Amino acid sequence: MVSVSSYYYGNIFDTDANNILKELSPIIEPNIPSYIEKFYTVLLSDQASAQFLDNHLVEIRLKKQLGQWLKKTLAPKREDQVQDSLRSHLKVGEVHSRVEIPMPLVDAGMTIIKEGIIHTVLSSNLAVPQTIDSVILVNKILDAAMSLINESYLRGKVAHERTSQEFITASSAQELALEIERIKSSIYQWMTSNLIAFPKESESFSESIKQKDFGLWIKHKLPLIVSSSKRLEKINVALDSSDQHRENLHAQGSNASSEDLNALKQILQELIWHLTEEANCNLAKESKQDALTTLLERRFLDPILQQETQMAINGGPPYSIMMIDLDHFKRVNDLYGHQAGDAVLRQCCRLIKENIRLTDYAFRYGGEEMLIVAPEMDIQETMKLAERMRKTIHDTSITIAESRSINVTASFGIASFSGHPDYQNLINEADSNLYAAKQAGRNCVRG
Repeated sequence: MVSVSSYYYGNIFDTDANNILKELSPIIEPNIPSYIEKFYTVLLSDQASAQFLDNHLVEIRLKKQLGQWLKKTLAPKREDQVQDSLRSHLKVGEVHSRVEIPMPLVDAGMTIIKEGIIHTVLSSNLAVPQTIDSVILVNKILDAAMSLINESYLRGKVAHERTSQEFITASSAQELALEIERIKSSIYQWMTSNLIAFPKESESFSESIKQKDFGLWIKHKLPLIVSSSKRLEKINVALDSSDQHRENLHAQGSNASSEDLNALKQILQELIWHLTEEANCNLAKESKQDALTTLLERRFLDPILQQETQMAINGGPPYSIMMIDLDHFKRVNDLYGHQAGDAVLRQCCRLIKENIRLTDYAFRYGGEEMLIVAPEMDIQETMKLAERMRKTIHDTSITIAESRSINVTASFGIASFSGHPDYQNLINEADSNLYAAKQAGRNCVRG
């Protein structure tokens, strides 16, 4: 009787299996590009799956990575190589979870590739017994690999969902209420400066309401903190409706009636009312901030980057991230003590929060390192924002004791979304640019 453990990935690659794989390698490897091409042809023809693949940069990288994965997965392995291969499958599952590629799509793609490989084996000159053993082995390896990928994917999805829910339920009611008041104030200010001035300044209606600070906040931040999906839907409907009214007024110009203006005013007031309701429903919630810096904790970064990546992939403007590291921070701790270091970190983070938009997210990434997520901001604008923040930190005296102040500097690494669905690539790029800023002498911006 064959034990169940023999079907586990780590037990597949025995001497017999490795001998079969040595025979198969020269048969399968030349055909890998054709398997991948068929994979794309079939999946891109399906509208539901095409949205995850129809990106030139993703297609180029995925084709290369998929080819390497197949080659390594179906290669003979020593015991130490089996463990490396196992870890690589788990990593693939993690990436799929971050990118939010549906596993049925991955399974369908693997079926296409498996069919291609089996057809190649059946068409080869291998003897019948070898052909049967080869088909069984290929099925066993790919099924075991997919099982590991699915397992890792599900773990990642559960962890992401738990973090997303914790982010929602752990919001600071006081800060959220204050932020909503600022958004409401922005809406009132826009109403006052535009509705009263219309039609003398009808060009003021040329820009979409969704591109205003309050519109961006509703699009990007509110979905991650709202307590009611129904309320979010009503807010989005009100935002869409108000922008449609704005567009109609702009088209009518001086011919617009007072009824049209009142309709826009009414829908904006409805939007404000829904925002007020949201603030009132969050009064009993706890804080999600890092205690020292009042920035967001790093554990809440994943759901935000996942949301921004999906919005950008689905046709939205690109977003950018900014990695910030305080220069020579260890020296501050060594010379003045850890209380002084805490004071420097706290005050620098306050300066960072004061210089970003309401729509941006500021995280304490680790130690003296911060990360900013800037929705709908391209690389040029992010570089300008980073430079302003760098100068502000450089020019500000930081109080570390009752009668003592010091000056510190910070280095910045910038990266902007370029189409890759795995946001970890964007983090790595920003981190690399931060390292370049350090190498360039610190107190500078690189992107």
